[in-house]
Amino acid sequence: MNTGNVSASDTPAACERSIDEMFEHLETLVDALPRMEELGARVAKATWAREAVEADRRYRIVRKELDELEENMSKALALAEQARGAGKPEEEVELYERDRLYFAAMRGFKVGPAQNEQAAADEALKAGGFASVDEARDAMLPNDELSRLESELEAYRVDYVETLAVCQKAEE
Repeated sequence: MNTGNVSASDTPAACERSIDEMFEHLETLVDALPRMEELGARVAKATWAREAVEADRRYRIVRKELDELEENMSKALALAEQARGAGKPEEEVELYERDRLYFAAMRGFKVGPAQNEQAAADEALKAGGFASVDEARDAMLPNDELSRLESELEAYRVDYVETLAVCQKAEE
């Protein structure tokens, strides 16, 4: 095994460390692996939580639009029936019928997106192991904390890969 110095050109993480120091560093990284796995699980759960909450928010927006369109459809139908019952001219009845058809068509455009958002929320809840959107909301992390944890995990991953490569090269 080579016990000479590793130059910075061999790997940026090495920075003039001896091979012995690199193997010690690798051991430290391996010892830190359980903590990193915990952090990774925490980040994954927070990410699924955010996705579930966001999909639920989008679903609620589309659901509100659907409810409004259904209400407008019902009103237009009621107005058409009232106009018909009051003996209003057929043109007036047709205008209400057209309004009802318009609201029905617009509702049709929203059904698919609502179903998609509900499915996305359900999938994210299931993937994150959440029983409800409220539980997912409680598992969310602030953006800055999530970013910090993701950066820490990425730095660990890069350090591990680079250190392992130097150690493997030294054993050749």
